[in-house]
Amino acid sequence: MRSLALAAASVAASVFAVSTAKAEIVSDLTGTPPQSVTINGAIFTTNIQQPTGTGVIRPFVRLDNASQPIEKGFNTDFRPIDANNDAKQDAQYTHSFKVADLENVGGYYLFLLDANQTGGNGSLLNLNDLKIFVSNDATLHGYTGSGFTSGSSTLVYNMDGLADSGVLLDVQGNNHGSGSGDLYVNVPVAGFNAGTYVYLYSSFGVPSPNNDGFEEWAAIAKQGTPTVPLPASLWGGLALLGFMGAAKIRSRRQSA
Repeated sequence: MRSLALAAASVAASVFAVSTAKAEIVSDLTGTPPQSVTINGAIFTTNIQQPTGTGVIRPFVRLDNASQPIEKGFNTDFRPIDANNDAKQDAQYTHSFKVADLENVGGYYLFLLDANQTGGNGSLLNLNDLKIFVSNDATLHGYTGSGFTSGSSTLVYNMDGLADSGVLLDVQGNNHGSGSGDLYVNVPVAGFNAGTYVYLYSSFGVPSPNNDGFEEWAAIAKQGTPTVPLPASLWGGLALLGFMGAAKIRSRRQSA
């Protein structure tokens, strides 16, 4: 009996270890903005930029499936949009975006998330996945998790590249929901020159589900490109965040 008990305990411990190893590492950014974390080289920073509603920013991908707890998808010029892609069919909100239009801010390209959630206990939202690809094709479709069935692409950023990672946001509690920016993601520019067009795939909803409206992404682009109009007062701060993040990464590499 004792040996059986020990064996059972051993099996249970093994199962626990495996499940723990596979669990997503969640960075809690629900505190008063700005909150920041570096994940696989990119800097995720909450913000209170206002306004960011329709007509102020011009998103290149808008995910809109409020009836489902999990929302996921990517931008493309391909129509009709795939059934498993929650991006809006309207080309005003979901379309191709050129690498050449991105502004280099201290060695990073900056992407802005504007999210929607209800208030109270429903204001939390998990960002579970963020991948950025480049391609010479503006009409990729058939997302597989590592690429697209319709054509070639190059993965330039993967939030899960080192470990299964996620970010927890307080969309209403801190950032006032729709019309207020929620998250900047500063992504190192390395690798983006491998293609003409940027594809951003993201997914939300585990364990804090999508419950209201849409999630959309815009980018900080060069002067004259229709996207996020970034106030001049914020340029220095965002660039500084980029330099600090790069310094932190170099420090970790040197200590390793």
